[in-house]
Amino acid sequence: MKDAFGQTVTCSSQAALEAYDQAVDYQLHAWPGALVALEHALQHAPNFALAHSTRALLLQSAGQGPEAREASKQAQLFTHATTAREQSHLGIIELILAGRSTSALECVRTHASQWPGDALVMSLALGAFGLIAFSGYADHDQQRSDFVQKIALAYPADCPWLLTHQGWVLIEAKQPEAGLPFVARSLALRPANGNAAHVMMHARFERDEPELAHSFATTWLASYPNTAMLFGHIHWHTALCEIELGQTKEALKRLLAFIEPPLSYAPPLVGMTDTVSLLWRLKLLGFKDLSWSCAQNFAQEKFANGGNSFAEIHLAMLAAGTGQPEALAACRARLQKQAAAGHGSAPSALRWVDGLAAWLASDFTKAQQELAHSVEHAVTLGGSHAQRTVIERTLASLR
Repeated sequence: MKDAFGQTVTCSSQAALEAYDQAVDYQLHAWPGALVALEHALQHAPNFALAHSTRALLLQSAGQGPEAREASKQAQLFTHATTAREQSHLGIIELILAGRSTSALECVRTHASQWPGDALVMSLALGAFGLIAFSGYADHDQQRSDFVQKIALAYPADCPWLLTHQGWVLIEAKQPEAGLPFVARSLALRPANGNAAHVMMHARFERDEPELAHSFATTWLASYPNTAMLFGHIHWHTALCEIELGQTKEALKRLLAFIEPPLSYAPPLVGMTDTVSLLWRLKLLGFKDLSWSCAQNFAQEKFANGGNSFAEIHLAMLAAGTGQPEALAACRARLQKQAAAGHGSAPSALRWVDGLAAWLASDFTKAQQELAHSVEHAVTLGGSHAQRTVIERTLASLR
């Protein structure tokens, strides 16, 4: 049997394969229901390796490590009976679950050379939080663009998933005018497309069009379930529009009403960075008596042992925002280990942490120097340009 993208799949049940296709479709378009669909697939075919593996991936991204490891063990029981493509697919997810992102990216590139139509695997390299973005390379935007161009011929011209990423790579490469038509086409073909709606917000951000972005989000979010992975994040983008429009009180209300309450449905890295960075931006604007408790509790639950450099710069914001120099020092210690391991994003993150430490100590001259260095190399941190502007805004607040 073949999946929705024409890839041969080892599966004993047509109903299971249809449920798996639905799960992949939901995941690629940031729509809720993927885990439920995978459970349906496994009810029909308990030996379906790809369904077990995809379930492990989704559980891991949701911060449910023990459950993800158990699902991974189930996948491994049936790997031997699968095709070479499936074994490569399964192996890449195992690398991700093991935290071996560099090896995973290398394997995704190899996989793309042979099976570019394996969309779920291709998606692991893409986006603001994908393997390429978090590779630590200063040219990751170009690498991502090259990757999308390489795989594009494996998909129909009107594939909403591909169109979204074709638009995204142009928008992040400072070509929002060129990227916007791809995103608009993706949304026209598939309105229930959380990833395309998200990229549309980025296009408007880069074009400095907060009114248009706010209007789009207000309309589109009305049909987006609050259990969806990007529900809070698109509201975060909308709050940035409100800040740009001088509606800062509305941005705070949005944080409290639409970003913090559904945190449990967001991927932990998205939820933590959204809440912390928005609180920090509001603090820079002079808001006092902000409540950081929700962000603190969530970070303690999901990031007690830190995270990658992008996570660490937000944990550092949380530490500085709540006046905790010891927590800031802990961020620095973890980043030093990343730097010693040779990760390209660690130097910029370290300068950010040192800048915040100087800021806490009221040494504003040193804070400016450190933050200026962090801004210079901030692209290595990954995430999106819109997210990284928080570093520029912090530096500007000291001038």
